[in-house]
Amino acid sequence: MNSDTQPNVFLVTGDDPAMIAAETAKVIRRVAGDNPDPFCLDILREREGVALADLVRQAVRAVLSPPFLGGHKTVWLKEFSGFGADSASATPKTPEAAALRELAAQIVKGLPADIVLVMDGPGADLEKPLAKACAARGKVIACDRPKLRNRDWRSEMRGLIERRAADKGASLPAEVVDYLTDVIGTDTGRIEGELEKLICYAGGPGQPMSREAAEQLCVGQGEELPWALTNALGRRDVGEALRTIRVLLEEGRDDGQGARALLGQMARFYRELLQMKVFMAERGLRSPQAVVGALQRLSSEEKERYREEGLGVVTGNAFRGRPLAEQAGAYSGPELIAALRGLRDAYLRCVTSGVPERVALEDMVIRTAAPAAPPRR
Repeated sequence: MNSDTQPNVFLVTGDDPAMIAAETAKVIRRVAGDNPDPFCLDILREREGVALADLVRQAVRAVLSPPFLGGHKTVWLKEFSGFGADSASATPKTPEAAALRELAAQIVKGLPADIVLVMDGPGADLEKPLAKACAARGKVIACDRPKLRNRDWRSEMRGLIERRAADKGASLPAEVVDYLTDVIGTDTGRIEGELEKLICYAGGPGQPMSREAAEQLCVGQGEELPWALTNALGRRDVGEALRTIRVLLEEGRDDGQGARALLGQMARFYRELLQMKVFMAERGLRSPQAVVGALQRLSSEEKERYREEGLGVVTGNAFRGRPLAEQAGAYSGPELIAALRGLRDAYLRCVTSGVPERVALEDMVIRTAAPAAPPRR
């Protein structure tokens, strides 16, 4: 890509969904405007009944089709979950890998000057053909969540908070940034909401913001990094879950209180997985990618009915449905029910029998998240 020209290929990827969404929104505003003409913005997204390989090939056809009535056109492959299929092998082994290589080859050839291609989603390998093609002909934006065990995670989080505040036209005092870092931990998904609360309370982006206001509005949840433990449980990674518990409890002041909070976090997580299983069974949904569309199509009346029936998880953010469905797939229904009963009993043992909370917590992680034994032959 010539340094004097604007790129017309963008790939936004990494392991941080919140930052991927924020960076992609910035790219779309830059290339398509705040209120894009629907005839000039072609959005391709996953939906039930359309294979990922077919969706990628739709993107190839879209970038080769001229804009309607002339002008410029933006093609947006939105929230794509299949980038991990890109293979380093010379011979594609799956339909998805073959389609992604076709897309990479087209990017290498060059897109028409009046076409902009934007792609976002997790899991693209920066050393594989698609990402390399995007880096050579356009721009790759990597959005990786700061890692809890990295001793520099606080400075990384401060930088993310400051950049998101600057995007909103706000400048935060260092003491406010430090406080938000302590409250949020590495949960980047909370940055947007906390900044919006502060800006609204101050009366606008340019108004002064104090630490006192931040302390009043932005409160911790009792478990600083809620994603860390549940992500490990969702993968049934016992070792990572136990390491996360150790780090979280070592940072807290009250080992027992922190362990009780994490027991509650586990219970909420397994309830959500069980609710998602019930929803998928009721709707006949066979894949996690189908869940997002089904949640988006729910009417207000249906959401209220599900809430009354105890399936409140389906009334939240639709895009959280996919990872929950993927994690629910790692457990059977009976396993989730047994986990919830075990967590209830563990909490009661802590209260009535004096069992140390941390012992009960670690025992429950091992009992619930250890991979299921294969059936005997």
